[in-house]
Amino acid sequence: MVDFELYRIFKIVADEENLTKASEILHISQPAVTKHIKNLENELNVQLFNRSKYGMILNENGKKLYLQIKESINVLLKTEEIFNIHKEINLGVHVNMPSRIYNSAVLKYYEDHQNNIINIHQLTAENMFSMLEKQKIDVAFSKKYSDELYNPKQIKFVKIGDLHDVFIVNYNSQYLNKKLSKEDLRNTTIYTLKKFSSAYKNLIKELEYKENDTVNVENVNYTAMIELLKVRDIITVITKEYVEEKLANKELNILDVGFSLQNAEFGIYFNVNNNFKELKDLIKILKDNCKV
Repeated sequence: MVDFELYRIFKIVADEENLTKASEILHISQPAVTKHIKNLENELNVQLFNRSKYGMILNENGKKLYLQIKESINVLLKTEEIFNIHKEINLGVHVNMPSRIYNSAVLKYYEDHQNNIINIHQLTAENMFSMLEKQKIDVAFSKKYSDELYNPKQIKFVKIGDLHDVFIVNYNSQYLNKKLSKEDLRNTTIYTLKKFSSAYKNLIKELEYKENDTVNVENVNYTAMIELLKVRDIITVITKEYVEEKLANKELNILDVGFSLQNAEFGIYFNVNNNFKELKDLIKILKDNCKV
């Protein structure tokens, strides 16, 4: 039996002459691409490529095979496009987003699409938008970010719900016993995420910083904040849903400052050029089943 997928991978590697580029196009790892090529060579009992530091170059056997299958592969790929057949969806999820929020939606999708696969990629915001624009992922599940990070004409956001940015301290913080005013908070270094994050924007807005004020905020990543909370008595602003387990275990505490930060929207980003049925189904299921 002919394995169409092996020949499709062979053609892409031959076209790109580079395993890394081929793996990016195929959305599978470089070792997986290598394994598929080896399987095809074993099946045909010939070597198809000359492998060198310059890349993957077809040898005489490979050139003969390429000429034989090139047009057939193109026809089959075109057929998939015509009938809108997509067996795999690449879902990007922001690295800090708790899996419990989207797990039920993924399970629901599999109930209705038993022959499909969702590849989940854990990504930073910058990588997420870059991969969406290049169509290396089909859809992304994340908090809403400033559209400074992406092209809003190409990438659209669909809101699902709200997350909650709160002031967080460690379990024995001195600040738990103090009534802090907004002025006190402005005079205390507060740690939060990067400047394009909702946590940072909501904090600056709520503390009423003026245009020429010195902003007493340190921008660090989520992992660094969690580590700092273990060893230093600091005030942070973090999305509550990201640390619910630590709050439940009393490792961290929400600091009551007498006011609430604005909610942070979360939802789905997708490239408007991706319009196949399976993706539409997944987006609908994410909208209906992702709850905080």
